[in-house]
Amino acid sequence: MKQNFLNNKIIFPLIMLMYFTGCTTKVAMRTWVPPQNTGQNIAAKADYLIIVNSHKGELLYDIMEDALRERFTELPFLTVEGSFSPVELSGQLKDFNLRPRIEMQGRVAFLRYEVKENSEVLRSQSVRLVTLRRCNYLLEKNQCAVIGTATLREGLQKVNYVQSVSLSLKDADGNQIVPDQSFERGYSKSMKMVPDEIVLRKKVSDLIAREYTKQILPYRESFDIVLLNGDSIALEMIEKGAYSLAFKRLEKLITRDAGTEKTAENLYLQGVSLEFQSDLTGASSFYNEALLLDPGNETILEAVNRIKKAALVSKKSV
Repeated sequence: MKQNFLNNKIIFPLIMLMYFTGCTTKVAMRTWVPPQNTGQNIAAKADYLIIVNSHKGELLYDIMEDALRERFTELPFLTVEGSFSPVELSGQLKDFNLRPRIEMQGRVAFLRYEVKENSEVLRSQSVRLVTLRRCNYLLEKNQCAVIGTATLREGLQKVNYVQSVSLSLKDADGNQIVPDQSFERGYSKSMKMVPDEIVLRKKVSDLIAREYTKQILPYRESFDIVLLNGDSIALEMIEKGAYSLAFKRLEKLITRDAGTEKTAENLYLQGVSLEFQSDLTGASSFYNEALLLDPGNETILEAVNRIKKAALVSKKSV
């Protein structure tokens, strides 16, 4: 009897531990966070961006322009206008009073950049001695016999590519919006076939453009969130990315039977499904309603604080 009591004292906590750790479901989510240097956030300082390509027509500069344009266009903070060479831009500003080219109301930022590159390809050869065998797998024993050796010569190439970029962001009056920044990033790899130079340029240009925007604009950061154990089918839908269907199912369940289905867990899952769809206002409403039903739930409280911060960032307030 005493032995059974001791066993129960040991087994029960283990079962509870397995229950709470084994039933925790996490999914990856991306949310808005402030730029890495919050003092250089240009989201509240400019509405339009004009990329000034000082070497328009040169492939290196055009690739960097495309990388910057693609990255800035992905972010919902600035309207990216067509890029110009300094000569074109000077002519447009000169004739601005007579024939305005930049038909916009708001603050304009001009992004200028300079690019330098350095690349080299190192070639080497390796020699390898291999043993040649002839095999007959129909035999029961001694299926393979050595018939000689051979020397293999293999070529190997190592590519080193480095790109240095300096970027300057100024307003229409020539005043500096944020301090000038410089980046030097590279790509190095050993392989039998060396990528084309255009591929290397694009790869490194995309990397620099991504790092630069993270310095001066909010961006989405990935992290794991916990899914509370509400409706199991809706939970599975969220795990598989069917966010809209999960929200509709939960909405239908709660409307049909609010007495049993309107739980903090289900309201939280509704908020999660909306947050995945970038509806921050709707998600905040459901998170706050869930918190009213379960004020001590740390997962819900974390979601409320997260959504407040994300909404603040996306409104250019940070």
